[in-house]
Amino acid sequence: MANVILTPVTLWKDFDGALPLDEEIVSEREEGEIVHRELYIGGRRTEKGRVKIFAHYFTPKGAGEYPAVMVLFEAGFPADMKFIERLTSRGYAVFCPDYCGDDGTDRHTVYPEDVDYANLARAGRHIAFAEPTAKETSWYEWAAVARYGARYLSEKKEVTKFGAIGIRMGGEVLWKVAPYADFSCIISVCAAGWLAYRGLEKFGENENHAFDEERHRFIAGIDSQSYAPYVKCPVLMLSAINDKKYSYDRVYDTFQQINPAAEKAILFSSHGNGLIGAHSLFNLNLFLDKYLKGRSAFISKPISVSAGEDEEGNLVVKGEFDKDGEIDECGIFYTEKITGATSRDWTRVLGRAEDAQGNVGIFPLSIYKKSDKVLVYSFVRYSNGFSVTSKIMEITLKRAYKNACPKSRIIYSSADGLNGFCAHRRRARSIADCFAEGSDADVRLVDGYGGIKGITSAAGLVSYRVGEERYAAPENAIFQLDAYAKEDAGVEIVFYTDDGEQVGYSYRTKIAGGGKWKKLNLEASDFKSETGASLPDFVRAFSVVFLMEGEVLFNNVIWL
Repeated sequence: MANVILTPVTLWKDFDGALPLDEEIVSEREEGEIVHRELYIGGRRTEKGRVKIFAHYFTPKGAGEYPAVMVLFEAGFPADMKFIERLTSRGYAVFCPDYCGDDGTDRHTVYPEDVDYANLARAGRHIAFAEPTAKETSWYEWAAVARYGARYLSEKKEVTKFGAIGIRMGGEVLWKVAPYADFSCIISVCAAGWLAYRGLEKFGENENHAFDEERHRFIAGIDSQSYAPYVKCPVLMLSAINDKKYSYDRVYDTFQQINPAAEKAILFSSHGNGLIGAHSLFNLNLFLDKYLKGRSAFISKPISVSAGEDEEGNLVVKGEFDKDGEIDECGIFYTEKITGATSRDWTRVLGRAEDAQGNVGIFPLSIYKKSDKVLVYSFVRYSNGFSVTSKIMEITLKRAYKNACPKSRIIYSSADGLNGFCAHRRRARSIADCFAEGSDADVRLVDGYGGIKGITSAAGLVSYRVGEERYAAPENAIFQLDAYAKEDAGVEIVFYTDDGEQVGYSYRTKIAGGGKWKKLNLEASDFKSETGASLPDFVRAFSVVFLMEGEVLFNNVIWL
């Protein structure tokens, strides 16, 4: 069996999804305007018995019928009530089957002993390897749970239509279910397959890496991109930039594999720190309303993006947007950091589309004159609030264009607007390990002393510019910045020298409230690790983080 390569067709060919559900409700209670049931249903049968699936089911109180959403949360994370309440407040029932199994609690999905590896806590190699085949993996068992969960909703008479949302590993599970369930739509969040490619940069020397037979078994039978061609329902893909848990560089590759007959849209969340923001949540709401409630909503076609040279010798990017859409905002994001996908500075360039050219936008791309490659994607937000992005395109630069830029000692000034920093959103404060909680953590420009604006965020700030060649520190540099606080506040500045952010070097100070802007001049030796070691130099910095106690504004961040 070790040389058997199973595909999405052959892997599931003999799957029995028609066994009695045998629903058992173990608790039922009203929570505000929601009825919350905890229940068990039967799952697939193994040689040692049937899987007993535990699930939460939240339904609108007093409603006779309603659309429903099956939510597969990130593995190891409980059903997140904040996310669930976002859906139930909009009139959706929410069904959350547990696919992770034994987690030490009283109620969880129970797997027979012959598939004990379906329990996340004891999965071992069955997550990462298809040994001897794709059927002996945790993924197969998890997808089987989700298939029975989808069938449960399909048989509920009060459910008018149902879709599904999969978050991270839950999203990977969803791709394996989508071709076989009667979903009216699916939404994949920070998940798109290519798990066999972990550790291999798409835009790097490993792109043509040779795989052994086991990797081919895993790719063919488990990786989500292999399932995309079989998905027939509308698909929305939401993807976070700089995410550490999956390869967002490859998301569009899966998007392109989706059945051409299926309606589809994709959006990169550009906050630069691995979390999904407000525009993506708006897309999620509109997408569900359209396909589960039957509401009229414009869902645009994908963006076509290309690069070239204008008549004056400048490097430009062209975005071609849906001709049927009324554009509210459009532009591009670019980074000069090709590898090291988790610590890129994505700079936004706004523009406008020319209606006379059929919604085509031309955007200047001012790249460091010594860069030989750049990554770019285009974005557009239409008048109904729906946003989409293009693929991430790699541009190879064969020469310096007229609008090429010199090396810069200025990491940030208020002239950059919101570019150069993003909010340091901590996952501990996120919703479902994925969504940014509220707008209070957004990056803002605020007036300081003399009406001079500074950048700030309630969650803290992070800049990845220090890790890009254009802005990287010269030898023996001094780190200088201006800070302003209306009231007394504290600041911790942390430099990280690896993209895994394992070891940080910190400097702490107080900013006295009122008065003029305060200038800080800091040497590398001022920054200490937890063990007291000094930062050797700024040259190898990947990122710099600003954490504040109170509101502090920053401006004129430069190398001296």
